[in-house]
Amino acid sequence: MTYKISAYQLFTITFIFQLGTTIIFGFGGLAGRDAWIGDLSSLGLGLCVIGIYIALMRMNPGLTLVEWFPAQLGRWIGTPIAFLYPLMYLYLTGRIIADIRDMVSTTILPGTPLIVITALFTIIIAYCVYGGIEIAARLGELIFPIVILMFVTETILLMGSGVLHFHHILPVLEKGWGPIWKVVYPGGITQTFGETITLAMFWPDVKNQGKITKITLLATLLSGIIITSFDFLAVLVYGDLFSRFLYPLYTLLSVISVGNFIENLQMFGVLYFFATALLKSVINLLTALQGIQQLTKMKDYRALIIPAAAVSLFLGMTMSRNIAEHIYLHHFKILVPYIWMPMTIVLPAILLIVTWIRTKLRKK
Repeated sequence: MTYKISAYQLFTITFIFQLGTTIIFGFGGLAGRDAWIGDLSSLGLGLCVIGIYIALMRMNPGLTLVEWFPAQLGRWIGTPIAFLYPLMYLYLTGRIIADIRDMVSTTILPGTPLIVITALFTIIIAYCVYGGIEIAARLGELIFPIVILMFVTETILLMGSGVLHFHHILPVLEKGWGPIWKVVYPGGITQTFGETITLAMFWPDVKNQGKITKITLLATLLSGIIITSFDFLAVLVYGDLFSRFLYPLYTLLSVISVGNFIENLQMFGVLYFFATALLKSVINLLTALQGIQQLTKMKDYRALIIPAAAVSLFLGMTMSRNIAEHIYLHHFKILVPYIWMPMTIVLPAILLIVTWIRTKLRKK
């Protein structure tokens, strides 16, 4: 029997999936003190992009992401295109493992061998994937209140530490819209909001199909507000220096000091990162394996878990030599323009046009 996701579970996994690794790396750093404006602009355009996915879902009722393409483009064209998505999500799982490798090894466990950190994280991912979307949904229910509680606690402690300086956001738009646009396009609308197409693999498993649109948009609004709030707080503390930090959230937590008693709460940042990265990794790998299962008509995707986890671990250990290469070369120069843009914007937009034309022709 297929497990059915509740509306609340869909809300939590959508929210946490969109936060992902964004909250620890920062989102709008390229815009400096106007980062929060870039975040809000990305949220607005991101909602439009998600509108494309929702329209495709409604035009292809009961079908998953990888089934949309064969259904509308035919088996010979649609199936090869659909296969690109499982490959992309396998690669993205490896990227998150590399994120964990770099973050943990440079912050809380600098002396621990990298293979120990990544292998342990990969084993946890594989175990969760074995349980299917049910485990992912329950993880979402567990992690969501923790993330919200930590966010509220962090905000209160920062206010109590006296480190927020509102003059740091002035002057607004000092350098115009140019730096903000660099945040918004293409990274801003693909990094968090465009990736939401992943969840289209699980939309057919939601109990109340009529609530998917509303729940997805509400979760997106909340995640966008949280991301904007983190960058806004970082700007209030550091001003333009915010854009120079590799882990702005982790650095932000280091300035908390209330009564010389509550200090050095960087572990909050690591906990944020680990929790959201874990759920995002589980969703990505589960999407890859179920996508392969549906396209090849396999009976069970679980036979692929160990090989897929091994490939992800290998990618996570070898795709980059250091954090600078991982972020500034692979992410900004390769991943965003050549993988995310085509897969999350271009192909869905083309598919929407084709689906709309075919629908009109059928009616005639």
